[in-house]
Amino acid sequence: MSERVAIVTGSASGLGLATASRLHDSGYNVVIADYSAERTEEAVSSFGSDARVAGFHTDVANTRSVEALLAFTRERFGRLDVLVNNAGFAEPMPTHLIEDASWSRMLDVHLGGTMRCSRAAYPLLIESDAPSIINLASIAAYIGIPGRAAYSAAKAGIEGLTRALAVEWAQFGIRVNAVAPGFISTPLMADLVKDGLRSEAAMAGSVPLARLGLPEEVASVVEFLAGPASSYVTGQTIVIDGGLTIDGRERSANPATAAVIRSGDTA
Repeated sequence: MSERVAIVTGSASGLGLATASRLHDSGYNVVIADYSAERTEEAVSSFGSDARVAGFHTDVANTRSVEALLAFTRERFGRLDVLVNNAGFAEPMPTHLIEDASWSRMLDVHLGGTMRCSRAAYPLLIESDAPSIINLASIAAYIGIPGRAAYSAAKAGIEGLTRALAVEWAQFGIRVNAVAPGFISTPLMADLVKDGLRSEAAMAGSVPLARLGLPEEVASVVEFLAGPASSYVTGQTIVIDGGLTIDGRERSANPATAAVIRSGDTA
């Protein structure tokens, strides 16, 4: 793996940084691409003076910026094998208050950014003997979350794009998959909790495994999809949510009853 190269967008912190670290530990050369130039430098410096890690300030909503990222990657490492489209942001807002600019920005960064980066990476990926794209979707594509209309629409679009590219680019050996995280303990989630927009206790209580996920748990699945162990997997979305979206248990306002149901003592 020492010669293989991965780009991870939105990787200066949270899921992106955990993924970049996981791929680096697996032997990949890694390009940390993030909207914040300052945080990109900080993330790169966290790896020490390792020549296998490079950083590039990138706006995935800007075509020229994305093209510059790919040009930098070719010049620095000479190839590309894995693209992880992770860049994104959260901006919870009641739907009736969403302005056109906010709606467009959400879709342009998440869905548009995934398309731009994939499109720009294509010429390098077709030169790889084992190319893989992993897109970051979300359980918001499956369940209704108040105040997340634009985010949910963008993530659902990413799943559609994943399937379309998987079929279109299969002839070139490019595998395209996605992961859909649930409630993960990241700085972004911490900010939502701090601002009173989410409750960590409530989120953990809604998950069958009764806790939030860790960035490393998402990163491990991304690593699987990037490597040879998943060589016959394409066009799929792996949900990483502790069982949240498949939970069919009866809900009850009675704490005692709820505890019995949670324990699994009822049929």
